[in-house]
Amino acid sequence: MRNVLLLILTALTIAPALGAQASGAQNFLDRAERLKSKGPLAFFDSDYGRLKAEATAVGKSIGDDRIAAEKAGGPILYCSPEARAQLGSFEFIHGLESIPAPERARMTLKEAMIRVLQKKYPCRR
Repeated sequence: MRNVLLLILTALTIAPALGAQASGAQNFLDRAERLKSKGPLAFFDSDYGRLKAEATAVGKSIGDDRIAAEKAGGPILYCSPEARAQLGSFEFIHGLESIPAPERARMTLKEAMIRVLQKKYPCRR
């Protein structure tokens, strides 16, 4: 089961890609947990591809925002060694779970992902 979960969540790895998000942070986490409970059958669930696409799109958007801020000389929100930060799927899901539920319920997926990235890659000034 752990290996299946690893495969599912690895597919959600936040290596940035496309544009906008479709759900809030709590909705995303609820759907990921539902898929996790399905074990290997999760790969056949139509929501699997949607979750993967949402996470990828949000990650790309955040990476694009960082690159634009660096080019413009503006502040950046997280300080990874590279503009396109790597965030493993387990890290991301665990990061979502660590955000208090009342806050997570009001956050967009992008806001939540930025918070997780800020925790992993804090800016030391």
